[in-house]
Amino acid sequence: MRADRLRILSAICGVLMLGWGFWGIHDPLASMASYTAALMVLNQIAPPLLLLAVPRRVAGGVFGDMLFDPLAASVVFVGLSVAISLPGIFDRSLAGALYAAPLGLLELIAGLMFWGQLMPATRRIARLWLAGTLGWLGSLPMMVVALVWMLWPDVLYTPYLDVICRWNVPPITDQHWAGFVMFLAGLPLQLAAAWLVLGIGRHSETA
Repeated sequence: MRADRLRILSAICGVLMLGWGFWGIHDPLASMASYTAALMVLNQIAPPLLLLAVPRRVAGGVFGDMLFDPLAASVVFVGLSVAISLPGIFDRSLAGALYAAPLGLLELIAGLMFWGQLMPATRRIARLWLAGTLGWLGSLPMMVVALVWMLWPDVLYTPYLDVICRWNVPPITDQHWAGFVMFLAGLPLQLAAAWLVLGIGRHSETA
């Protein structure tokens, strides 16, 4: 009964985060920091809450095996993280096509796929330390990008050079804030991965 209540609470919180995240991306040029925060809510906050609400008996099946395949999840998550965060390293037409896509939905799907590697109901890797290692390594590119945004001396996104930030701060300050937001949002994923690597949650999962 207690587990059912926790799942319901987690589902409610996850849905609320979805609403907040999708509302937050409606005006992407208002602020790089606020837009990043909304994307991170969809990619890093809502997915674990929604996955915690998934009962074990519903997690299997062909669809589940495809969606939560470790290799596919890693490629999608890392590739999308780099493509959205550092579009300048890609061909301009490819970057333009990416930004014409529904980024919020893509971030949510990528987050669900990758967080699924760490959750009991969706994890496809039996060994906890191996799943945790995958999660930690997969989160590194996002954390590196966050540090780049925080420390880079120039504005990486040219559209923000021509708009006034919501808080009336220079674009480079807005970018530094966005990097800090991304760094904070990525910490739970790294902590969850460390939890599995160290085997802290082993007893609770096998009980």
